[in-house]
Amino acid sequence: MPAMPNPTPPARSALLLIAIALLSLLGGYWVSQYLQRTGNRMPEGLEATVLDPPRSLTPFTLQDHDRKPFTEQSLHGHWSFLFFGYTHCPDVCPVTLQVMQSAWKRIPRAPDDPAAPRLYFVSVDPDRDTPELLKPYVQYFDPSFIGVTGEADEIDKLTNRIGVLYGFEDKKAGTEDYLVNHSAQIILIDPQGNLRAVFSPPHDPAGIARGFNTIRDFYGD
Repeated sequence: MPAMPNPTPPARSALLLIAIALLSLLGGYWVSQYLQRTGNRMPEGLEATVLDPPRSLTPFTLQDHDRKPFTEQSLHGHWSFLFFGYTHCPDVCPVTLQVMQSAWKRIPRAPDDPAAPRLYFVSVDPDRDTPELLKPYVQYFDPSFIGVTGEADEIDKLTNRIGVLYGFEDKKAGTEDYLVNHSAQIILIDPQGNLRAVFSPPHDPAGIARGFNTIRDFYGD
Protein backbone atom coordinates (compact mmCIF):
# COMPACT_ATOMS: atom_id res chain seq x y z
CA MET A 1 0.00 0.00 0.00
CA PRO A 2 1.19 3.57 -0.61
CA ALA A 3 2.88 5.64 2.07
CA MET A 4 0.38 7.21 4.41
CA PRO A 5 0.43 10.99 5.00
CA ASN A 6 0.28 11.95 8.65
CA PRO A 7 -0.22 15.71 9.10
CA THR A 8 -1.99 17.15 12.13
CA PRO A 9 -5.54 18.06 11.01
CA PRO A 10 -6.40 21.70 11.69
CA ALA A 11 -9.60 22.89 13.31
CA ARG A 12 -11.60 23.04 10.10
CA SER A 13 -10.82 19.38 9.47
CA ALA A 14 -12.43 18.51 12.80
CA LEU A 15 -15.43 20.68 11.96
CA LEU A 16 -15.89 18.90 8.62
CA LEU A 17 -15.73 15.50 10.31
CA ILE A 18 -18.32 16.65 12.86
CA ALA A 19 -20.56 17.91 10.06
CA ILE A 20 -20.26 14.59 8.22
CA ALA A 21 -21.14 12.66 11.38
CA LEU A 22 -24.14 14.87 12.16
CA LEU A 23 -25.50 14.64 8.62
CA SER A 24 -25.11 10.86 8.72
CA LEU A 25 -27.13 10.70 11.93
CA LEU A 26 -29.80 13.01 10.54
CA GLY A 27 -29.99 10.92 7.39
CA GLY A 28 -30.58 7.77 9.40
CA TYR A 29 -33.24 9.52 11.49
CA TRP A 30 -35.00 10.82 8.35
CA VAL A 31 -35.09 7.34 6.84
CA SER A 32 -36.49 5.80 10.02
CA GLN A 33 -39.18 8.48 10.29
CA TYR A 34 -40.07 8.09 6.62
CA LEU A 35 -40.49 4.34 7.03
CA GLN A 36 -42.71 4.83 10.05
CA ARG A 37 -44.93 7.30 8.17
CA THR A 38 -45.28 5.08 5.12
CA GLY A 39 -46.01 2.00 7.20
CA ASN A 40 -43.26 -0.11 5.63
CA ARG A 41 -41.72 -2.73 7.87
CA MET A 42 -38.03 -3.52 7.97
CA PRO A 43 -36.67 -6.97 8.71
CA GLU A 44 -35.82 -7.30 12.39
CA GLY A 45 -32.33 -7.65 13.82
CA LEU A 46 -30.52 -5.56 11.21
CA GLU A 47 -27.42 -3.45 11.78
CA ALA A 48 -28.39 -1.30 8.81
CA THR A 49 -30.83 1.40 7.76
CA VAL A 50 -33.08 -0.03 5.06
CA LEU A 51 -34.79 2.12 2.44
CA ASP A 52 -38.16 0.74 1.46
CA PRO A 53 -38.95 1.77 -1.21
CA PRO A 54 -35.33 1.99 -2.38
CA ARG A 55 -33.82 5.05 -4.06
CA SER A 56 -32.88 5.01 -7.74
CA LEU A 57 -29.44 6.23 -8.81
CA THR A 58 -28.57 9.11 -11.11
CA PRO A 59 -26.79 8.03 -14.33
CA PHE A 60 -23.00 8.32 -14.07
CA THR A 61 -19.95 7.19 -16.04
CA LEU A 62 -16.79 6.01 -14.24
CA GLN A 63 -14.23 3.26 -14.85
CA ASP A 64 -13.08 0.24 -12.85
CA HIS A 65 -9.50 -0.67 -12.04
CA ASP A 66 -9.17 -2.47 -15.38
CA ARG A 67 -10.29 0.72 -17.15
CA LYS A 68 -13.59 -0.85 -18.14
CA PRO A 69 -16.68 1.41 -18.09
CA PHE A 70 -18.49 1.49 -14.78
CA THR A 71 -21.98 3.03 -14.85
CA GLU A 72 -25.24 2.69 -12.94
CA GLN A 73 -25.97 -0.26 -15.24
CA SER A 74 -22.92 -2.06 -13.81
CA LEU A 75 -24.85 -2.37 -10.54
CA HIS A 76 -27.72 -4.38 -12.06
CA GLY A 77 -28.11 -8.13 -11.70
CA HIS A 78 -26.37 -8.58 -8.34
CA TRP A 79 -26.13 -7.07 -4.87
CA SER A 80 -23.35 -4.50 -4.53
CA PHE A 81 -21.53 -2.98 -1.59
CA LEU A 82 -20.06 0.49 -2.21
CA PHE A 83 -17.47 2.10 0.01
CA PHE A 84 -16.05 5.54 -0.77
CA GLY A 85 -12.49 6.43 0.17
CA TYR A 86 -8.98 6.81 -1.19
CA THR A 87 -5.76 4.80 -1.30
CA HIS A 88 -3.72 7.30 0.75
CA CYS A 89 -6.24 7.13 3.60
CA PRO A 90 -4.31 6.51 6.84
CA ASP A 91 -7.04 4.86 8.89
CA VAL A 92 -10.74 4.62 7.96
CA CYS A 93 -10.31 3.04 4.52
CA PRO A 94 -7.89 0.21 5.37
CA VAL A 95 -9.81 -0.56 8.55
CA THR A 96 -13.15 -0.68 6.71
CA LEU A 97 -11.74 -2.83 3.92
CA GLN A 98 -10.37 -5.22 6.56
CA VAL A 99 -13.86 -5.37 8.06
CA MET A 100 -15.32 -6.18 4.65
CA GLN A 101 -12.58 -8.74 4.07
CA SER A 102 -13.79 -10.53 7.21
CA ALA A 103 -17.50 -10.03 6.39
CA TRP A 104 -16.91 -11.43 2.89
CA LYS A 105 -16.02 -14.80 4.42
CA ARG A 106 -19.42 -14.89 6.12
CA ILE A 107 -21.49 -14.14 3.00
CA PRO A 108 -22.45 -17.23 0.97
CA ARG A 109 -21.60 -16.72 -2.70
CA ALA A 110 -20.24 -18.57 -5.69
CA PRO A 111 -17.23 -16.66 -7.09
CA ASP A 112 -18.07 -17.53 -10.71
CA ASP A 113 -21.76 -16.67 -10.35
CA PRO A 114 -22.58 -13.40 -12.20
CA ALA A 115 -25.25 -12.77 -9.55
CA ALA A 116 -22.76 -13.05 -6.67
CA PRO A 117 -22.43 -9.97 -4.43
CA ARG A 118 -19.64 -7.54 -5.30
CA LEU A 119 -17.72 -4.89 -3.43
CA TYR A 120 -16.67 -1.66 -5.11
CA PHE A 121 -14.19 0.75 -3.56
CA VAL A 122 -15.02 4.11 -5.16
CA SER A 123 -12.25 6.69 -4.96
CA VAL A 124 -13.06 10.25 -3.92
CA ASP A 125 -9.48 11.24 -4.80
CA PRO A 126 -9.30 10.76 -8.58
CA ASP A 127 -6.22 12.99 -8.99
CA ARG A 128 -4.06 10.42 -7.18
CA ASP A 129 -6.09 7.21 -7.48
CA THR A 130 -5.41 5.91 -10.95
CA PRO A 131 -6.77 2.49 -11.98
CA GLU A 132 -3.22 1.14 -11.81
CA LEU A 133 -2.94 2.23 -8.16
CA LEU A 134 -6.44 1.14 -7.17
CA LYS A 135 -6.20 -2.44 -8.40
CA PRO A 136 -3.37 -3.71 -6.14
CA TYR A 137 -4.73 -1.65 -3.26
CA VAL A 138 -8.19 -3.22 -3.19
CA GLN A 139 -7.02 -6.70 -4.18
CA TYR A 140 -4.63 -6.71 -1.25
CA PHE A 141 -7.76 -7.16 0.87
CA ASP A 142 -9.60 -9.56 -1.46
CA PRO A 143 -8.98 -10.54 -5.09
CA SER A 144 -12.66 -10.02 -5.88
CA PHE A 145 -12.79 -6.41 -4.67
CA ILE A 146 -13.04 -3.83 -7.46
CA GLY A 147 -11.63 -0.30 -7.48
CA VAL A 148 -13.53 2.49 -9.24
CA THR A 149 -12.44 5.99 -10.22
CA GLY A 150 -13.18 8.68 -12.78
CA GLU A 151 -13.81 12.36 -13.25
CA ALA A 152 -14.74 14.30 -10.11
CA ASP A 153 -18.06 15.54 -11.50
CA GLU A 154 -19.09 11.96 -12.34
CA ILE A 155 -18.13 10.77 -8.86
CA ASP A 156 -20.25 13.57 -7.43
CA LYS A 157 -23.29 12.39 -9.38
CA LEU A 158 -23.09 9.17 -7.40
CA THR A 159 -22.10 10.58 -4.00
CA ASN A 160 -24.72 13.33 -4.11
CA ARG A 161 -27.49 10.88 -4.88
CA ILE A 162 -26.70 8.45 -2.07
CA GLY A 163 -25.66 11.02 0.53
CA VAL A 164 -21.91 10.38 0.77
CA LEU A 165 -19.89 13.45 1.81
CA TYR A 166 -16.22 14.21 1.29
CA GLY A 167 -13.87 17.19 1.31
CA PHE A 168 -10.16 17.86 0.78
CA GLU A 169 -7.89 19.02 3.59
CA ASP A 170 -5.06 21.42 2.66
CA LYS A 171 -5.01 20.34 -0.98
CA LYS A 172 -2.60 22.65 -2.79
CA ALA A 173 -1.55 22.79 -6.41
CA GLY A 174 1.62 20.81 -7.10
CA THR A 175 1.47 18.66 -3.96
CA GLU A 176 0.15 15.16 -3.30
CA ASP A 177 0.44 15.38 0.46
CA TYR A 178 -3.11 16.00 1.64
CA LEU A 179 -5.98 14.24 3.38
CA VAL A 180 -9.56 13.67 2.29
CA ASN A 181 -12.31 13.68 4.91
CA HIS A 182 -15.15 11.40 3.87
CA SER A 183 -18.21 9.51 5.04
CA ALA A 184 -17.58 6.02 6.38
CA GLN A 185 -20.91 4.38 5.54
CA ILE A 186 -21.06 1.18 3.52
CA ILE A 187 -23.77 1.45 0.88
CA LEU A 188 -25.83 -1.53 -0.27
CA ILE A 189 -27.27 -1.51 -3.79
CA ASP A 190 -29.92 -4.09 -4.76
CA PRO A 191 -29.91 -6.13 -8.01
CA GLN A 192 -32.19 -3.54 -9.63
CA GLY A 193 -29.47 -0.93 -9.16
CA ASN A 194 -31.22 0.98 -6.37
CA LEU A 195 -29.94 2.17 -3.00
CA ARG A 196 -31.42 -0.37 -0.60
CA ALA A 197 -29.55 0.00 2.72
CA VAL A 198 -26.80 1.85 4.56
CA PHE A 199 -24.43 0.32 7.12
CA SER A 200 -23.18 3.08 9.42
CA PRO A 201 -20.00 2.91 11.52
CA PRO A 202 -18.76 1.44 13.73
CA HIS A 203 -18.69 -1.57 11.45
CA ASP A 204 -18.75 -5.16 12.63
CA PRO A 205 -18.01 -7.97 10.14
CA ALA A 206 -20.52 -10.39 11.64
CA GLY A 207 -23.19 -7.66 11.83
CA ILE A 208 -22.68 -6.64 8.21
CA ALA A 209 -22.83 -10.24 7.00
CA ARG A 210 -25.88 -11.01 9.14
CA GLY A 211 -27.62 -7.82 8.01
CA PHE A 212 -26.91 -8.43 4.35
CA ASN A 213 -27.98 -12.07 4.45
CA THR A 214 -31.24 -11.03 6.15
CA ILE A 215 -31.89 -8.27 3.61
CA ARG A 216 -31.14 -10.57 0.69
CA ASP A 217 -33.42 -13.28 2.08
CA PHE A 218 -36.17 -10.72 2.73
CA TYR A 219 -36.11 -8.99 -0.67
CA GLY A 220 -34.78 -11.86 -2.78
CA ASP A 221 -31.93 -12.07 -5.26
